[in-house]
Amino acid sequence: MKILIPSGRGRDMTDVTGDFNEIDEYDDQDTRKAKLEMWMAKKVGTAIHEKYRGRQWKIMVNLEGKVLIVCCDSISNYKGYYIHMEGRNIHDLQEEGIKAAGEILERHNLARTKHFNPDKFEDLPRDRFDNVIATDSRAVPSNA
Repeated sequence: MKILIPSGRGRDMTDVTGDFNEIDEYDDQDTRKAKLEMWMAKKVGTAIHEKYRGRQWKIMVNLEGKVLIVCCDSISNYKGYYIHMEGRNIHDLQEEGIKAAGEILERHNLARTKHFNPDKFEDLPRDRFDNVIATDSRAVPSNA
């Protein structure tokens, strides 16, 4: 995967790309950190996608905060499941990521099977920000 590196400082940036699949010994610390974050997100995201296909998963990694965030954009644009990374290796994070993804689906009463119809997301109740409203957090009618 090639990713354009911003901040051209007046230079033509059409040919400048960074390979985020390998860490180069000449990379500065920020670039190494970004590559490691992307590698971790890619590993955890691949594991989640293999387990729960047909959903839009987003994985964010913050090495400074030592947290990995699992989100399902089909359900919410900003809510996610936070996993603390301290003391865990990549295999542990993959397992925790799969558990987190299952928890997200379960909270919204969605099937965790491999054969899932993505159109199911369209039928779910949503708030004004287009986030799915979980069944356990819906407002209780006042006449109940």
